[in-house]
Amino acid sequence: MSDIDEKIRKALSEEDQKLLDEIDDEAGLFDMMAMTFKGKMAWITWYMYIVGIAVFIAGLYFLNQFFEAEELKESLGWLLAIITCLTFFIIIKIIGWQQLLRAEIMREMKRLEMRVMLALEQPKDG
Repeated sequence: MSDIDEKIRKALSEEDQKLLDEIDDEAGLFDMMAMTFKGKMAWITWYMYIVGIAVFIAGLYFLNQFFEAEELKESLGWLLAIITCLTFFIIIKIIGWQQLLRAEIMREMKRLEMRVMLALEQPKDG
């Protein structure tokens, strides 16, 4: 840590110090997932997970029907439905990762804003 970081930390109030420590903590995967369920865009995450579960259940049903099909034409129809479900599931997962990345970028922006704010508030020496 640099000297400026030490000076900033010493000048902070206890509340500011706690906030800065919270921002400085690295978030893990599960923390990041929890962050996507909060805020203005949380409805997208909820919708994504609900649709994902529905597509997964439909895919399992289609897979069962595929194995029970006796004719080639019928089994190919069920196979097309399975491929469609897999495609939707992949799209849903991509959207989910984009939500995680958005949350991480917002977190980093808040961290930078806090550092700039603290640097501007620090009294000038000499």
